[in-house]
Amino acid sequence: MTSRTNGTFLDLSTMKYSKLPLIILTIFIAFTVASEQGLIPSGLTLLEQLRAQVGENWFWLVVFCIFLEALVVISLYFPGQYIAALLVILSGPSWQDIVLLSVAMVIATTLGSVINYVAGRLLSNVDQDQAKPMSFKALLPALIHSSGLAIFTFNWGLQKGTPKLLVAAFLLNLPYYLLIVVTTVAFGEEIIAATDNPLLLGSALTLWLLVSLWRDFGRKPRQTVNP
Repeated sequence: MTSRTNGTFLDLSTMKYSKLPLIILTIFIAFTVASEQGLIPSGLTLLEQLRAQVGENWFWLVVFCIFLEALVVISLYFPGQYIAALLVILSGPSWQDIVLLSVAMVIATTLGSVINYVAGRLLSNVDQDQAKPMSFKALLPALIHSSGLAIFTFNWGLQKGTPKLLVAAFLLNLPYYLLIVVTTVAFGEEIIAATDNPLLLGSALTLWLLVSLWRDFGRKPRQTVNP
């Protein structure tokens, strides 16, 4: 479909950076509205159902929740870190449980990242010659939250970035998740709950979209000066 870039309509083919955040934000808003209207169960409702079925096997329920949140799209709806934090606090794990749980959570996150990456590569139309090399600068901000890592690894697959980044994410996540679990046990659910606030996540996605729109349409083309 052809459209004007200097008129009312925008040419979607020119949305190099903003197409993905626009899709992600739209899906996030749709899930949030559907949950608020009771069209789909909330994450905590799913927790109660899972808790009733799993019983005392809280360890694997935590790992399963982290795996779900590591998957792109699902991560925007299912508050895995919040649920995992509640389960860890209620279970009162020992130090051995904390270490084992941290490793299991990292493995679950890495499996989700691999799925996101493979899905991105399958949907990519980027030539292999244009594949992105290793970039710690791009990876480190994405490790802060599993939803961010899910979006990043999917986008990394779309760009056919090197799979070595997934190995780096696994190694960096080991101490990070250990810190998260220890902090959760020590200070309670408030810190982790703040990271799964729909308003906070929605604001971050909106900011990402605005920055991407500026990169697509706001930059002025460089003018060359003829000598």
